[in-house]
Amino acid sequence: MDNIIKVMIIDDEHLIRDLIKNCIDWDEIGMEIVAEASNAVEGLNLINKEKPDIILTDINMPVTDGLDMSKSILEKYPDIKVIVITGYNEFEYAKRSIKIGVSDFILKPIDEDELRNSVLKLKDEIQNEYLKKKEYKDIKEKMVAFNNIINLNDTSETDDKNLNIEQIKKFIVKNISNRDLSLKLVAEYFYVNPSYLSRIFKEKTDETFSEYIVNAKVKIAIEMLKNPNAKAYEISKKIGIDDPNYFSNWFKKCTGLSIKEYKKQKS
Repeated sequence: MDNIIKVMIIDDEHLIRDLIKNCIDWDEIGMEIVAEASNAVEGLNLINKEKPDIILTDINMPVTDGLDMSKSILEKYPDIKVIVITGYNEFEYAKRSIKIGVSDFILKPIDEDELRNSVLKLKDEIQNEYLKKKEYKDIKEKMVAFNNIINLNDTSETDDKNLNIEQIKKFIVKNISNRDLSLKLVAEYFYVNPSYLSRIFKEKTDETFSEYIVNAKVKIAIEMLKNPNAKAYEISKKIGIDDPNYFSNWFKKCTGLSIKEYKKQKS
């Protein structure tokens, strides 16, 4: 793996792009700005060429907004991490970003420390995912070399028929409390390529993988809230969220109601 994390900026404001490039010493934290674009079309055309690890994008751009573009990116390139930068501190935008699998969102004016912390967190995630992918690759090669028992051709018709989406859904629900639950983790467990799993999952369920996990967590939280004595920390732990305060904010972003408002509405 190239140790340098590749970062791409997509923002229609030249001043914002310059601010992002200059507010952090990217070399110092092992990152490089490999490309920048002023709109979604230009950005999407550059992604395949530059192969960025992280994309920083504005939410408000002409023709296609940052969230619609992010949705397209994540469906085609599930390994890319997307940070949405927005001046709109509104619930609907935050809710949409969570639903489509955006890794983080920060508000304008950009806080340098917040941006730095966000990209460093994603850098750790990317490096950990690389190690897991390498382990998966090693296991795959050993299995093929020893007995070729399992067919790991990710694009074959046989795989398509044998990939049991219901089993995958059950696995997700069973492991919903695992904070590391992700497309890659599930793909490794079922010995399939993450991009292939993402595509087939969407085809067979009409939901993206990220949407299914978020919806599953919301359903479990709502079910647990039927118990009037249920505590926020108990629910958050059950669905793989460490911080009860973050869970409370997350729940409101996903449902439009605070936990207190939800309990009151259902009482």
